[in-house]
Amino acid sequence: MRKLHRILAVLLAVAMIASLAACNKSTDDPNAGQNTTTTAPTKAPDNGQTTTQAPSDNTTPTDEPAQPEPPMALTISLPSDNEHVANGENDAEMQYYQKLIDELQEKTNTTLSFEWLAQATYYDEEHLGLKISTKDVADILVVGKDATFLAAAEEGLFWDLAPYIDDYPNLATIPEATRQNASYNGKMYGIPRSRTLARNGLGYRLDWLNNLNLAEPTDWESFHNMLYAFTYNDPDGNGVDDTVGLGLDQWTGVWNIMMVWFGVPNEWGLTADDKLIYKVETPEYITALKAFRDLYAEGVINNGANGVPDLMDETLTPGKARDNLLRAGLAGCGVQVLDDQRKVETYFESDDVGLATADDPIYTLQGYVDTGKGAFCLPTTGMNNLIAISTKNIKTEDQLRRALQFLNDLNNGEILNLIEYGWEGLTYEIDEDGYVSLFDAEKLAETGVQSSQWNFGFNQMIPYFTAPENARPVDRNLYTSEITKLEQKLYAEDIQYCVPNYGASFTSDTYVTDGKTLDTIIADAQQQFILGQIDESALLEAIATWKTSGGDKVTAEMNALYQQFK
Repeated sequence: MRKLHRILAVLLAVAMIASLAACNKSTDDPNAGQNTTTTAPTKAPDNGQTTTQAPSDNTTPTDEPAQPEPPMALTISLPSDNEHVANGENDAEMQYYQKLIDELQEKTNTTLSFEWLAQATYYDEEHLGLKISTKDVADILVVGKDATFLAAAEEGLFWDLAPYIDDYPNLATIPEATRQNASYNGKMYGIPRSRTLARNGLGYRLDWLNNLNLAEPTDWESFHNMLYAFTYNDPDGNGVDDTVGLGLDQWTGVWNIMMVWFGVPNEWGLTADDKLIYKVETPEYITALKAFRDLYAEGVINNGANGVPDLMDETLTPGKARDNLLRAGLAGCGVQVLDDQRKVETYFESDDVGLATADDPIYTLQGYVDTGKGAFCLPTTGMNNLIAISTKNIKTEDQLRRALQFLNDLNNGEILNLIEYGWEGLTYEIDEDGYVSLFDAEKLAETGVQSSQWNFGFNQMIPYFTAPENARPVDRNLYTSEITKLEQKLYAEDIQYCVPNYGASFTSDTYVTDGKTLDTIIADAQQQFILGQIDESALLEAIATWKTSGGDKVTAEMNALYQQFK
């Protein structure tokens, strides 16, 4: 009987222990009792890629952590003239070149091989073009959006990245206007390398405004009043009728910058029923040209009066308005890219001139003029070539996603600083204001780097699109004067106002053959109308000629492509 009691006691104890164990597992593991086995990834045949096998119904749970993916092997082709690194001739420079690569590989879980090709000839047809034609391409390479590249992309040599980039926080910040310019027939065969998008705008004399007790212009009326006062109210106070409001030269791109202020499309706009429309067929186009014609007729654009040369004068070749009119004190306002207008102020701040200081400018910048249509800026293309991913070795979507993750990670602030600045205490220091201060050649020699060429060319593979949460932890203080701070502020703020060209990614066959002729019809009539050489009926007749000479056919072809690939 005692033996039976002992057996029952043992069985009861075992049951209690099992019950407690089950309770503890239920508390610690919400999936206890479920078949949630994760199988370790297996190595794929290419590029160190991994695939995850589906769990089997008869497997048992495991608490073992998933194994990390092995590094992905990537070959990268870039333009650079850093021949000593490419050839491995300088051990001291190779040391830090390799140190940079090693740290990049560690941070991005990659194994990287670089092919450096001469900068001057990189994009030539007999170099990059030949490589693309023969499919002798790296996994990642910088390309131009030219016919050879696009033909190879259409044949399948390069991935269409459009369906994927929004899955990566940095690449997702690429603005719509830039995406349109980077695309081809609705596909994006490369990630655009960022360049300033909201670069166009205007500048004007603050001291002249103050002399005339005028406020900075906020709309078209106040803008017109400023130009009129700068022309006729002696803004420089010299008692001589020798100034003009808006100083222009032969560069006709100025009209495109100002057109969008009136709601004119950036080349191709969209109608209410979602069709492409060319700018010359919109009522806003005629309205804008009439406004420019009035300014010129009124003399507030340099038309040869007041001793200021006409905008078509032989001395005012494209780009000369800055030096010959604005810096010379003959004009008070200019319309161009903002960095061109900023240089007017830096000239006034120079020691030889001394009209202004870095803290007290007399020339300011603005991104646009609101004509009542809203805030609109004419963007640049927002890009300088593309970073493409080839299908030669990167054959699966999983491989593509890892390559895109690499390009996305390059835009993280920590990696940007590594590539551009290097290592604190070795290639730079943090100054008393908390900014990066790069070492000069003498200081680099002291730290053992011996050259500033260790990172030369690596920035060519960076798209330079960074999400706010991935910003640089520390940066250089490149913009110290008020005018440069304002310039950078406008570049950032005005991106939201940039008008996309909705036809930028499509190419009409008719335009390929007849585009130059069609563009000339419009350009000549537009300029002649603004300068008062033809009337409105002649302008409308020129637009009608454009339509019958191929413009209508171009529009039809563009819309067919838009409907097919949008």
